[in-house]
Amino acid sequence: MYKYFFVLLGLILFSSCEKENKKGNLDLVFFLEYGGKPLVIFDTFVYPTENYKLKFSRIAAYFSDISIRNADGSNLLLKDVDFLDFSNAHTESKQNKGFTYTLKNVDPGNYSALSLAMGLPTNLNAKEPKDFSAGSLLSSSANYWTAWKSYIFMRTEGNIDFDNDGNMEDTFTLHAGGDEAIVPFSFNHIFVVRENETTTVKIIIDMEKYFNGNKLYDIKNNSSIHSLEHKPAIVTLSDNLKTAVSIR
Repeated sequence: MYKYFFVLLGLILFSSCEKENKKGNLDLVFFLEYGGKPLVIFDTFVYPTENYKLKFSRIAAYFSDISIRNADGSNLLLKDVDFLDFSNAHTESKQNKGFTYTLKNVDPGNYSALSLAMGLPTNLNAKEPKDFSAGSLLSSSANYWTAWKSYIFMRTEGNIDFDNDGNMEDTFTLHAGGDEAIVPFSFNHIFVVRENETTTVKIIIDMEKYFNGNKLYDIKNNSSIHSLEHKPAIVTLSDNLKTAVSIR
């Protein structure tokens, strides 16, 4: 009887493993660019139209509602929220490789679109770090503005040379947040997820367009975002962000 029991148990476990394996992975590979060319952290770039030399030290953001569209038109939610820091993946030693974000155990099938948002939806942004357990991505007070009652959706930081003396002694800390700052994206893009395979989708973020996609951002007078009076500046950056992200 014991022998039959263990044989049966083995068959159940084998069957379970087979079911688990009948999934695929989806790699979202994010590439930072500046004016259509690879963006390398700490490399020197030129601010659009103003000729200020600048370099980036950090680019990171919250992403939410990552989903894909099935052939029947329904959406499959893959991740409700995550925080991605692209900085280390775009250093000189890693340039052109991008930042790979893997979504595991995706149902195999034909998909026609990818949707995601940079920022947090209103229901999550209405909460505070204390509302989440210690292991949650939203429990960090470092990414929260108490005065604004909002999370910091996107961090863009670096140095810039406002007086054109050849030294980038000035800093910029563009911390976008508030309900107005969320930017949803939906890309029509046909791809297939297969069992036990990984499908790759490339996402481009052009930071030059973040500064000047729809309207030139006045970085000299708004080099640091830290108070409620900077909401118009955040809206400008959010509108520009809509033009900065594309898919390949």
